[in-house]
Amino acid sequence: MITIQARTMELSGTSYEIGFRLGKMAGAIPPLKKLHTGGMAGFGKEQAAEAAALFKRWCPGLEEELTGFADALAVPPEQIFYYGMTYLLPRCSQIGVLPGAAAEGRPLVARNYEFSHEAEDFCLVKTSVTGKHTHMGTSVIFFGRDDGFNEHGLSVTMTSCGFPVGPMPYMRPPKITGLQFWAVIRSVLENCKDVEEGLDHLEGMPIAFNVNLMLVDKAGNLALVETLDGKTAVKRLGPGSPEQLFWTTNHAVLPELRALEPQALVHSLRRYEWIGKELKDAGGITRDRLKEILLSKYPDGLSCRFFEEYFGTTKSMVISPAEGTIDLCWGGRIENGWNTYDIREPLAESVRPIEIDPVKADPAEYQFKPL
Repeated sequence: MITIQARTMELSGTSYEIGFRLGKMAGAIPPLKKLHTGGMAGFGKEQAAEAAALFKRWCPGLEEELTGFADALAVPPEQIFYYGMTYLLPRCSQIGVLPGAAAEGRPLVARNYEFSHEAEDFCLVKTSVTGKHTHMGTSVIFFGRDDGFNEHGLSVTMTSCGFPVGPMPYMRPPKITGLQFWAVIRSVLENCKDVEEGLDHLEGMPIAFNVNLMLVDKAGNLALVETLDGKTAVKRLGPGSPEQLFWTTNHAVLPELRALEPQALVHSLRRYEWIGKELKDAGGITRDRLKEILLSKYPDGLSCRFFEEYFGTTKSMVISPAEGTIDLCWGGRIENGWNTYDIREPLAESVRPIEIDPVKADPAEYQFKPL
């Protein structure tokens, strides 16, 4: 068993002020300072300038936040780890339940996030940047968001689509110059009120990560934006659609992109098929049922403990975009408890211990099978 400190944090002010505060916090914790200011090999001033220009165009405010962070730590921008990681290994599962399939008649979003516990912030953040929409979600490398929802009832979550893309040697090299998913998600949450605005905002955005990006709003609209090696496909559903349930794991599900990568990892196919078996014909889906599914142990469930193989459940959540709440459980273990947070309420800052229970994965889970 491994004990980890999970935290909550509320951030408000201008982008620069928020970044400066984060920098001061990181500076007071030597391991955090080392992690966030280590830079990346081959990433220098020229690349940092190119990244800043990309952020200004597609993620307004992010560059000022990173500048405040660098100023607080008295380091040059190119030394900030977020730059190199975002300018261009999660697994994950996500389920969108529209009003027609939900017991409460309002949309719900359920998701598990799988990664390594050593590369997870374990931090829920409520962020109110001056001039932008307030949002709540879990952070990645402080500045990014790997999921969340905003004050207007728009939820954004993701799963990787195919083999993860990134700058590390064990990852798939990006086919285009663009953004990592965590910058994309935060940009949508801070600048869009509903699915329609979200799709407009994403139009033309260079997304280097291969991602299944799911947008759900409080009116019961859902859109999947799927990207693979620079190509994009979109699926839309609404309150009147015959389909009132949609889910993804870690392979392409839209016909336009499936042909580009007609195979998937065994664990992705198993989880995808298991969700369908459990929910496809269920109807009247409740939050409690979604929580059971998220925390049931793989392969007869979605909770995974293979942290050393970057396939451990770091967090599970059920979001109600209409109600403005998130139910969050850390570490994929019911023993860590579910906690409910309301975006309309102040988020009290806290640090508390949670536990994970790593086990070794069967290598067969990482074999590819045809779709």
